[in-house]
Amino acid sequence: MDLRKKCEELKAQTESALAQAEAKYQELKKSADRDGNGVPDALQAAWTQAREAGESARARLAEMKKGLDKDHDGVPDALKGLSEETSKALEAAKTHAAALTKAAQERLAKAADAASGAAKATADAAAKAIDSVKKA
Repeated sequence: MDLRKKCEELKAQTESALAQAEAKYQELKKSADRDGNGVPDALQAAWTQAREAGESARARLAEMKKGLDKDHDGVPDALKGLSEETSKALEAAKTHAAALTKAAQERLAKAADAASGAAKATADAAAKAIDSVKKA
């Protein structure tokens, strides 16, 4: 029977320790959640700060967008100017390329005419030489 008594004592001690642990848990839970809504107060505070930071960031982003697009057409003004400059540069490059192409074509035409003229002169000279050999 001594063993049964020891088991009963151990059971009582275990139940007592369990009750103390549950009481301590409930006490800590109440101290972490003072308003009793089931969410720890520290977590609520962090959530509130995160929400405020998000709203602040959204406000700053809207302000920055507003500053970049002063005519409110949805395109930042700096990009519009850059786009216009790029279009002008592209048009100037096209004009310059067309002028270079035309100049190259004219040079090739002159070179072809010169080569044609030289070939004709050589042919004429050869024909005269042949005629003078035939006469002689």
